[in-house]
Amino acid sequence: MFKNYFNSIYRHLLKNRIASVINIGGLAIGLAVGILIMIWIQYVTGYNQFHKRLPQLHLLMQHTKVGGEIYTHRSMPVPLKSALYKLPEIRRVARATDAGQQLVAAGDNNFYEKGLYADPDLFSMMTFPALDGNPVAVLQDAGSVVITQSTARKLFGNENAVGKIIRHNNLRNLKVGAVIRDVPHNSTLQFDMVLPFLLYEQENKDWIGSWTNYAIKTWIETLPGASLPRLNSKLEKMLSEHSGNDQQLFAYPFARLHLYGTFENGVQDGGLIEVVLVMGITGIMVLLIACINFMNLATARSEKRAREVGVRKVMGASRRLIILQFLAEALSMAFLALILGVLLAWLMIPWLNRLPDLYFKLDLSNWQLWSGLIIMTLLTGLVAGSYPAFFLSSFRPVRVLKGVIFTGRGGGAFRKALVTFQFIVSIFMIIATIVMVRQQYYAQQRPIGYDPEHLLDIPARGDMAKKYEVLRAGLLQIAGVQSVSAGNSNLIRFNSFTDGLQWPGKTADERLSVAIADVQYDWVKTMGLSLAEGRDFSRAYGADSMTCLLNEAAVREMGLQAPVVGTRVGGKTVIGVVNDFVYNGPMTIPRPMVVWLDNGAISHFFVRFRNDHNWRNTLAQVETVFKEIHPGYPFEFRFIKEEYQRSFEGVNAATSLMVWLGGLAILISCLGLFGLSAFVAERRTKEIGVRKVLGAGVAGIWVMLSGDFLKPVLIAFALATPPAIWVMKKLLYSIEYHTELSWWMFVLAGALAVIIALATVSYQGIKAALVNPVRSLRAE
Repeated sequence: MFKNYFNSIYRHLLKNRIASVINIGGLAIGLAVGILIMIWIQYVTGYNQFHKRLPQLHLLMQHTKVGGEIYTHRSMPVPLKSALYKLPEIRRVARATDAGQQLVAAGDNNFYEKGLYADPDLFSMMTFPALDGNPVAVLQDAGSVVITQSTARKLFGNENAVGKIIRHNNLRNLKVGAVIRDVPHNSTLQFDMVLPFLLYEQENKDWIGSWTNYAIKTWIETLPGASLPRLNSKLEKMLSEHSGNDQQLFAYPFARLHLYGTFENGVQDGGLIEVVLVMGITGIMVLLIACINFMNLATARSEKRAREVGVRKVMGASRRLIILQFLAEALSMAFLALILGVLLAWLMIPWLNRLPDLYFKLDLSNWQLWSGLIIMTLLTGLVAGSYPAFFLSSFRPVRVLKGVIFTGRGGGAFRKALVTFQFIVSIFMIIATIVMVRQQYYAQQRPIGYDPEHLLDIPARGDMAKKYEVLRAGLLQIAGVQSVSAGNSNLIRFNSFTDGLQWPGKTADERLSVAIADVQYDWVKTMGLSLAEGRDFSRAYGADSMTCLLNEAAVREMGLQAPVVGTRVGGKTVIGVVNDFVYNGPMTIPRPMVVWLDNGAISHFFVRFRNDHNWRNTLAQVETVFKEIHPGYPFEFRFIKEEYQRSFEGVNAATSLMVWLGGLAILISCLGLFGLSAFVAERRTKEIGVRKVLGAGVAGIWVMLSGDFLKPVLIAFALATPPAIWVMKKLLYSIEYHTELSWWMFVLAGALAVIIALATVSYQGIKAALVNPVRSLRAE
């Protein structure tokens, strides 16, 4: 019996090559999308799952009330650790903070690696397996360091790294005490080397003991069975008691952090889980479109298989066996499509991995992945083959063997309903793509408030800041250099904030979160910013260390009246108001900012070139001066313009992904439409011949055939538009700086859908219209 089924399936595939290619191709594309989305979902939901003590691990977070709203932060003061150990529910505490790019050298090898300062217990709490040495013991010594396997190979090749000395930031020698496995991609903590927190304390003696400086993350491990609500009730007032601010401390489960880490006004509100749900639904919809293609083509070609069903029933086959036959055909096609789908997914992974924040790996040795693939393929085959199987097996042999095949008016209506559903999904995705592309363009064309052209950012590593004045003097000797300044942040992102500023008219309960920028002289000039009032920091004024700048947002939020210059803010005198500029995200509105003149806080040097054709020569001279003053450091630089464009990478990736998914959905829909149009043209061959004999032209016949397929597309557009408007409004209003929905976006989506549908069916329509009526009517 199985051999008979196999032969029947094989003959059917060969006999109906076009339909088979369309079905298998559509299912393969749908399965490829499903495979990639399944891999990605498995990856993101597996974040941090490798930690053996994950249920007991928590990150400390805080809610702070500012201006009637509650903001949630993850940074803690350093002294909090000792207070936490007084709580019986807590077993271990580990503080950690990102160290950024650290220069490491061994012999002739020197390069930058991503560093992390951490307490020893970080390795007792979290599972980062050691290949050699004891990381917990290593981090108790300020002169030692833990490195990953990849870093060890880069520094020492295949030699044993433990016990060897590396040069750190050209400041100190550190002994490699332990080598650990490379950190998994789906780990919240990412690093190449771990430095002792003792070293961090030594480098920041001035403020490390303050309860009002929030600069580090604090992780805790609770005892098994400890009550989290009870612990949080004890933690709640701990920060307020020491800082005097209205702050609520709480422990948040590490297992939920990656997917459910977003808070809105003090309440957990979504996070990456929303993206997971959207991607999952998208994958299901694309697969469903592929299944609908299969159903449509199978039922549309029912007349050709009716006699086969009649003969089988006459020969004694039961309806159950016929259903099994058609389901077996569908499953066979699904598994053929799976092979092709895996190949397509494998070919697409390198392209997808070039997009930021995406990581795909097709691990065919993973039994969980194969289990998911097999289940997905079985479901796809059963869904695709179920309706055709039950529909075709219902034919009565007496009628079909007489040539009387009645599929009912409902058969055509059902197929049109399925085509309509396909295009509802496709048009919705077209609209979403148009809106996202428009939003991306809108943000990229936004005036950013400064001149990014020919502005160079040189990261200040190690002890470079101590020689800033020497570097500045040397750079200003270069003819093409217009100005030089420095600061603790680049123009793209500012990470320091305060809510303790005082200003005229401030009420006792009023709090305002203000970004802090520590800069050097000529900052406004070098950055290409503009002033609404006052002046820049200048060496011509000896008292500028007691002054500050504000941005326009700070002036508005503080309610300061013009002229602002001369006002006392934060204990310093305002000398200028900087026009608002874009920072901390290209789609955010400017937040209040205060700018201090600080000669000590330097992590970036800024150099502005003359805007001419000779800038490359100027850059080469900058490198020469830099290497003369800092010979032990590689010359790093970034153009601010390019750095700003990189801030769009996440948006670009999301837009590219939507274009890709929308394109595949349209492609699958068009494959089905092509197959249906071929069948309809074949079925109406004699009708077309009669019409041509009676004088119908090619254009008229094309309009007749195409019109039947345009109706479902137009209905789909009408049904897809209202939910698309609702969803896109919610999406745009979740973005601070956003475009508005416009009628042309929806008209364009509808026009694209109509054009694509017409282009798909026109080939078959024109081909049928050009057939000589003698050929189509010769049997009459």
